[in-house]
Amino acid sequence: MNNRWKNALLVIPIYGAVVFIMGYIVEGKPVWNLVISSVIAGFLLVVFILPRMEKKRLAKEKKTQNSLEDH
Repeated sequence: MNNRWKNALLVIPIYGAVVFIMGYIVEGKPVWNLVISSVIAGFLLVVFILPRMEKKRLAKEKKTQNSLEDH
């Protein structure tokens, strides 16, 4: 299984559990709309957004490293 999907399977329940607990503390009952939306947001974050940011960061570091080596 791809590393992205493993990370997603770890992060999704954590996001859902945190929002479930916070909703229970604040509202006195779980707010399911927030739980579901945070699970979706966690999935999108781990599978799509963070890998893209990492790829851009690595490309920038490589470019910086190459420019330092040239001087």
